[in-house]
Amino acid sequence: MVDRISTAGTTLSDLTLLRSNQSLLDQLQYRISTGKKFRELKLYGNDAPRIIDLRSEIDAREAYIRSIKLSDGIVRAYDAVLDRLAGVASELLDAADPLDAADPDFLNDTTVLANNLMLEIESNLNVRIGDRYIFAGTNFDTAPVADLRNLALYTANDLAPNPVTVNANETADTVPEFVVDQAGANTTQSYHTSFAGAGTTDAAAWRRTAITISDRQPLDYGITATNAAFQGLVEAAVRLKSAVDTGAALTEDQRRTLLGNARSAAEQARTDIRQLQSQNGSVIKQFDRQITQHENFISISQTALDDIQGIDSAETAVQISILQTQIQASFTTIARRTQLSLTNFLN
Repeated sequence: MVDRISTAGTTLSDLTLLRSNQSLLDQLQYRISTGKKFRELKLYGNDAPRIIDLRSEIDAREAYIRSIKLSDGIVRAYDAVLDRLAGVASELLDAADPLDAADPDFLNDTTVLANNLMLEIESNLNVRIGDRYIFAGTNFDTAPVADLRNLALYTANDLAPNPVTVNANETADTVPEFVVDQAGANTTQSYHTSFAGAGTTDAAAWRRTAITISDRQPLDYGITATNAAFQGLVEAAVRLKSAVDTGAALTEDQRRTLLGNARSAAEQARTDIRQLQSQNGSVIKQFDRQITQHENFISISQTALDDIQGIDSAETAVQISILQTQIQASFTTIARRTQLSLTNFLN
């Protein structure tokens, strides 16, 4: 009777050991398949809070990288557009410096050129990426610039000795506007689509797009069509077209005065555009630098996580082999003890 109880107890002990070994084998197989020590975070003990912090920080840094890369496409589009608009300003400078302003071919040819340059200014400032007009401020779904060819032109009433004022650039929330025929009809107009009359305000048209590139580090990177550089470029184009208007009763001296105004405006616009391009270039460099910093942090953090969670694959494979041998031996022993023959039972 004692022998029977002892044999049953031994068998129960073997089964308990078998279950324990099987559980350990499952854990080892999880490790070899995932490269991690444990399935559940709580099993890492004192390292668990650190794992949570590192995972959260990695997720945050990856989100910053995604946002920066999306914005980076827009910033690089700015760079390309600004480069072309600086070229337009140079072409305006060249066109406004004729050998003979009284040449009738000059008037007709330059009118065509002025219209083409106006179209180019408009199309560049109305560039859209996806569903967003990138120069529209936060009026993302509205093209910011109207057809510049429809703008009224300057006349002799805008030149001395008439008591006229010089159009100044608009700032803050006021939509860019300027007055032509100042000693006559006093026509107030604008190249911007938000314009609805003198003194129109539109804060969204001025609002620059911003992005948070790191914790507590926002960065304004947007460029809007209301910028003074573009106001000056449009002014130069209108002055140039006004100077060669064949329908205007302008003397040669008056044409040359308007051409001189166009040159001055174009030269200042080109300088301002290059300054904008320099500022935009700084944003590109800051984006690149911040992405590198985030990627370096992620790499270091991932290495730390691997040190905490990682396993030695070769060692784990050896442990699995040993454990499988032990489990197989346990199965054999249990199978032999559970045979019903008296001889196996007594053994």
